[in-house]
Amino acid sequence: MHTLHEAAGYVASDFLSTVYHNVRPFDVTVGRNTILDCLHQSEEPDFIAKIATHKLHGADGRRVIGKMAPHLVELCGRTYEAARA
Repeated sequence: MHTLHEAAGYVASDFLSTVYHNVRPFDVTVGRNTILDCLHQSEEPDFIAKIATHKLHGADGRRVIGKMAPHLVELCGRTYEAARA
């Protein structure tokens, strides 16, 4: 991986493919931005809070974040490792 952004996308996609049979691009985007927000590298400050309260996408965002929440420390570590590789 070349950048933290690319690594976060890869890790999010990999993780979500183990949780869902059909991973949507939206889910990967939410997953990537959630990881980046935890690492304080998100392009959108407070991404998790904003997506969770979004009127149109809030339910889907909370669904993805809820699946990732117990694993975020591991996912952040995997993202750093992938970015360094």
